[in-house]
Amino acid sequence: MGLLLAPLSAPGDDTLGALLDALATERTTTLAFEERRDDPMLEFPETQSGSLAFEPPDTLVRQVDGPRGETVHIEGDTLTLERRGSSREIDLNEQPALATLTGLFRALLTGDRETLESDFEIDITGDMDAWTLELVPRDRALRRMVPELSLKGAEGELRELVTIEAGGHQSHMRFEPPQYKD
Repeated sequence: MGLLLAPLSAPGDDTLGALLDALATERTTTLAFEERRDDPMLEFPETQSGSLAFEPPDTLVRQVDGPRGETVHIEGDTLTLERRGSSREIDLNEQPALATLTGLFRALLTGDRETLESDFEIDITGDMDAWTLELVPRDRALRRMVPELSLKGAEGELRELVTIEAGGHQSHMRFEPPQYKD
């Protein structure tokens, strides 16, 4: 029998603030992940693993392991994609949807509630021992591509990210406990 989670946000309750405080870090943090992508066009899901690193105040690095590996390095407003020996830079100011998704991780890891609330409609359930954030992008163009994101965790740790994409695509990313570097 599944666990029924009650809404966290009762009147006067600031669980979102408490959750963001718990997730926020001023240290370099690395999360190992395994991602499964479901695509209706594929017979079997695609699985990959790697790491997601955050270096305050605004650097994110997503490293995918294996022969099809790639590195996405985001610093400030610049995203650099490295794949199979080639590199490509993208100005996030020219890609608002991508900037919003990048901003999601930054907002979570810096405790930036204002950015999170301006970019997403937020529904939070559970408690600090087991919580779920359901996020719907406020930007219509992004919402057409990614209608919903669901983040699950326990205490101050992100454990899972489910991304629902247009066309029946889904990504399920599971995270190992964070590793910190002082």
